[in-house]
Amino acid sequence: MIANPGSGTLGHAANVARFKTDRAGRTRSVRAAHIEAMWDLLRALLYGIVLTRASCDLAFDWISGGGGAMGVGAIVNALAIAIAFSLLARRPLTAPFAIFAIWGPLLLTALIATLRAPDFSAAARMAMGLLSYWSFFAVPFLLWRGPGDVTRFLFLVIASSIVPSLYALVDIGRGLSDWSEFRLQSTFAHPNIFAFYLVLLIGLALYARSSNVIRVAARVKLLITLYVPFLMVLLVLTGTRSAWMACGLILLVYAIRIDRRIFAGLLLAPVLFAANPGAYERLTEFTKATEVDSLSQLNDSTRLNSYVWRTVLWESAVPAILEKPVLGHGLETFKPSTPRFFPLIGPEGIDGHNFYLQTSFEMGFTGLFALLWLLGSVGWQILKARRRDPNGVTIASCILIAYALESYSDNMQFYLSFNWCFWFAMGTICAWVHNGASAPRADGLGYVPQPRTSAGVVSPDAFEDKGS
Repeated sequence: MIANPGSGTLGHAANVARFKTDRAGRTRSVRAAHIEAMWDLLRALLYGIVLTRASCDLAFDWISGGGGAMGVGAIVNALAIAIAFSLLARRPLTAPFAIFAIWGPLLLTALIATLRAPDFSAAARMAMGLLSYWSFFAVPFLLWRGPGDVTRFLFLVIASSIVPSLYALVDIGRGLSDWSEFRLQSTFAHPNIFAFYLVLLIGLALYARSSNVIRVAARVKLLITLYVPFLMVLLVLTGTRSAWMACGLILLVYAIRIDRRIFAGLLLAPVLFAANPGAYERLTEFTKATEVDSLSQLNDSTRLNSYVWRTVLWESAVPAILEKPVLGHGLETFKPSTPRFFPLIGPEGIDGHNFYLQTSFEMGFTGLFALLWLLGSVGWQILKARRRDPNGVTIASCILIAYALESYSDNMQFYLSFNWCFWFAMGTICAWVHNGASAPRADGLGYVPQPRTSAGVVSPDAFEDKGS
């Protein structure tokens, strides 16, 4: 007689073991579901920040009563950094080395400059801002799932412009009472920040039109195309000349290398400037440079235009830079130091209006090299994909060059909301380049082969999120 395997001592032991295994499996499944839900929440929070941050400068300033150290913006800043480090903690040993190699020198130099700064709290806030820029560059690497993320992430940045674009119309309506002095700033704290943000949007719109990585319907590309002229009108109204030149570079390269039909649109630029007296006056100001032998000759009738004024400031700062050329004077020391070497400014001081010069003053030539290393490394990372996506790489490189040019004449390091969008976009493109070699490639018909088991069935692992 054969014993029933489900009865007796052996059967009972087998049932107990099977029960423990099932219960452990269910426990692990519940735990895995909770962990995945937590990562989904972090991803959603990050998406929400990217989507809304460009609309919040004025609101945060109002809530914080002028912007304190512990204002709402500082809390969001800390949240963004925490999200990046949480995602990094999920895969610390497999995180791409590029996110450390590209940004590491600048962040390390900023840390040293913070410890050496006379005003530690101000320096620490600046260092945290730089760390947040790294965070937005790194998160596309840490959230990466596949080439489709390029479309998802970059269109998230473009979608973030909906509220600022609509509010710009309100801002224009308010400015009609003094149109000659009007400069459009929309939801941003200053017209220059809005201008650089618009240059980024125009560049991303052209990238979406030209890159073979972006997969959207034809009607979406048409909407993007129609959006560009509207963004250009807003850009003219900001009155930011460095942004005009940077955007002109992007459009000129796009017209020469990708689509010459845009030359017809460029012919409308003189009309836009002629229709806005304030913009035309700022454009022609460069031709009215004042030559003086001594700063004592300046008075109400003899003034320097803004660019000559900047060059005088930069020349005055060079001897102070050479006093501490290696590690600089410490982070956030340029502004309080300017009354010492620049007689045209009051005791409150002023920032350098040149990212490279101020970095050299505060972090020495070590910091300047680290900043150039950052920009050069990102450019080199983008150029690695020139054979796979030549048009997209051309426009992405122009966006980066535009940022480098804008940094020559403005305080780019302080424009947090813009920098978050910019570095998130650059990180997205660099993450695609980094992961491109291992990503499945489409055949000539656009079909992407899926991993299959030996039985010829699509493997469930093909749908697993391995990049976050």
